[in-house]
Amino acid sequence: MTDKDKAAWSGLWFWVALGVFLICTTFGLVLFGIYRSYFPNISGVRDDWNVFGALLGGFGSCIGAVATLATLLFLAHQNRKQQDFIEWQIKTQTFEQFLNHRKVFGERLGETQSRYDHKIRFPEVETLYLGLFPRNGPTNLELNVMPESSETFENLLGGLAVRFERLDCLMRKSQWADGEAYDLANLLFEIYSDLGFEWVGEESDGDIVRAELNTGINIYSLHESLMRMKGVYNVYLRFTGNPAFDGLSQGVSTYVREALMKCRRLRQFVIYKSIPGLDTLQDLLFEIDELRDDSKHWLLPDTYRLLESTFESRQDVAQLKDVDYYFHILGVGMNEIYSALHKVDEHDQRHARLRVCHNSIELIVKNIRRA
Repeated sequence: MTDKDKAAWSGLWFWVALGVFLICTTFGLVLFGIYRSYFPNISGVRDDWNVFGALLGGFGSCIGAVATLATLLFLAHQNRKQQDFIEWQIKTQTFEQFLNHRKVFGERLGETQSRYDHKIRFPEVETLYLGLFPRNGPTNLELNVMPESSETFENLLGGLAVRFERLDCLMRKSQWADGEAYDLANLLFEIYSDLGFEWVGEESDGDIVRAELNTGINIYSLHESLMRMKGVYNVYLRFTGNPAFDGLSQGVSTYVREALMKCRRLRQFVIYKSIPGLDTLQDLLFEIDELRDDSKHWLLPDTYRLLESTFESRQDVAQLKDVDYYFHILGVGMNEIYSALHKVDEHDQRHARLRVCHNSIELIVKNIRRA
């Protein structure tokens, strides 16, 4: 009830009470005035007093009924005031609970940032809270929110649930087309955007960058990135009263990592800065993997194993910043290529492919010396 309605109700109560009082007073004066005009003298007859007593009793009953009605109206008015007070108390308590709930959510996000060594941060805590609890406000508080997703509507949790389930299925694929790898990268970016955090850790070769925003999703350490996103998602699920997401437990296979590394469309969004010739070295890995003899054995096995271990994680890739180590890998590759060229006939297509590998290593060496 608004203040205007309360004022109108109080004024109505006053005029009703005044009207009841005036009606009762006027009715009593008229009644006893009529009786006085017909019986002007005090009688000594018992029956006359009985009649007067009956009149007085009837008037008293009428007054009693009116008084009872007035009391009920008064109690109703007091009850309404009491209800207004209780409603005000409930609104005040709801507002305080809303503020506390939002504060605890912010603290929980702070703990999440600490868990990941403050390499992530949540710049829009208020927006994120309202995204998870769209109906919460100063006068309403919901502690549990279920994921909702349909053709016409989805809330934040519902959208995340659909994307994480799709991501979990993609992680099980063993055969990848170039377009599918690009779609995977787009899905990862959508999840990153929906989770509402920013990557503020160090920049590494292999990080995916969109709109000049480093997502922290690294194609060489994809499992690390997935576990970080899954961890943040589970914070949201638990805080909204939902069970944790237990998918993505199978890890990231070599097929997935190599699909992202091979994807040409994705390379325009991947950082290749601090290590010269890294993208060329990456291509060299796949070229050497396909160079096999008639028994399906690698022609350059030592080089392949060195390169394979180099691209297992962002930390392994970072070792290439050590120029001596980098040259060691290239030297092993060059020696194996020279040895293989003497074993392969010049007219064999593998001879030409070995020459391509040789030229790639020379190009990398030039890039290193120019850096």
